[in-house]
Amino acid sequence: MLEILLKGQTTGRNIIWANAEHGKEEITIDDVKLIKPRWQKLREQQRQRTKDRAEIFTPPEVCKLQNDLIADESDWQKFVDARFLEITCGEAPYLVSRYNAVTGDEIPINERVGLLDRKLRVVSLETKTHQDWIDYAVRAVKSVYGYEIQGDNLFLARQNVFETFKDYYAEKFNRKPLENVLREVAEVISWNLFQMDGLKKPNPLFGNKIMDWRTNKIVIFDTLL
Repeated sequence: MLEILLKGQTTGRNIIWANAEHGKEEITIDDVKLIKPRWQKLREQQRQRTKDRAEIFTPPEVCKLQNDLIADESDWQKFVDARFLEITCGEAPYLVSRYNAVTGDEIPINERVGLLDRKLRVVSLETKTHQDWIDYAVRAVKSVYGYEIQGDNLFLARQNVFETFKDYYAEKFNRKPLENVLREVAEVISWNLFQMDGLKKPNPLFGNKIMDWRTNKIVIFDTLL
């Protein structure tokens, strides 16, 4: 699925590094092995990225407090479909919390605090059949968006959302999802998490269009959220 998770949907080209070292070079499948989450980077690299891009990752306890304020689960179906956008998302800790973005510590699935985590937990609780779970879980993925300028962060954010879907599927059914389901999820993620500069806030680097999954039409970014 790497080729999908690296894709910029409005051009068909890969996302770019967008950093001082690689500039506008595209990230290739071979490059993925070079990508490390922030907690694995050297302290000097962390400081430089904070200086250059204001990159500071939020610990899960803070994400939980803020997500608690906006996550209304009283009507579970409405909650699954409710749209959320994480701006300058980094590795997307507000959407999914597979690990502590600051320390790298793995977070057990029942303690995760991301908005998609909450949606998928509700789906697992409320649905009865395998197909219902798939339908609502994919809807949940379609409802979460994020943007990030640095290509390595964006790839990690996409990967974290993708792996989160797999985690909850395995928790529910004790097996792996079928290939066609994973491809659909990866395609959604490659549309919903896109490359854009949150400091300058121009249109996304790959165009100003995004998918409205409620109508299955491509729309202008600023009109959707």
